[in-house]
Amino acid sequence: MITRLIGRVSNCGPQSVVIAVGAISYELLIPAASAAQCAALTNTEVVFHTVHYLEGSLGGGNLTPRLIGFLTETDRAFFHELLRVNGVSTRKALRAMSAPTAAIAAAIERGDERFLKDLPEIGKKTAAQIVTELRGRMVPFVASEPAARPVAELSDAQRTALEILVTWGDRRSDAQRWIAAAVDAEPALASPEEIVRAAYRVKRQAPASGVL
Repeated sequence: MITRLIGRVSNCGPQSVVIAVGAISYELLIPAASAAQCAALTNTEVVFHTVHYLEGSLGGGNLTPRLIGFLTETDRAFFHELLRVNGVSTRKALRAMSAPTAAIAAAIERGDERFLKDLPEIGKKTAAQIVTELRGRMVPFVASEPAARPVAELSDAQRTALEILVTWGDRRSDAQRWIAAAVDAEPALASPEEIVRAAYRVKRQAPASGVL
């Protein structure tokens, strides 16, 4: 069972990413919400937490091995929770994860079927099923809002990087802390793209909120 891959992102699309691990390149399916983040990490070494499964029908005799990659262990654990829901397949779960995990989990906990039904592949019936089967299990995924590390003065590049991260679905306080840590570690960071990459390196090193 392949549970983790560390490699350089060589190509990223809306549903998958290709990473080079030594002389071998792997295609990983990714959640919809991770596409923009993976694109920003092109040519960067990234840790992916993976799920290895066989796609296809045993009856048809055509099984294709697939790898799914998640940027955090928390996202992978949430994906497994979605698969508990009757009628939610692997592909449907990945497409449904078009919003940050914490946002979807919070909607489930508060019974917000309107939010859920607007996710890709999730209609009114499936939204109700998700709430019925997962409500009460989402607390570990709904991270409390941490205090942002104060940044005395943001440069224009840092401010742009912050807005990019927020647009991609990261919480402003989290993004601000990652940027502060990144520029402390690498004061020479100049462009928004460099700062975003460095901030995501900080993010990958952060604890996964205790979710295994």
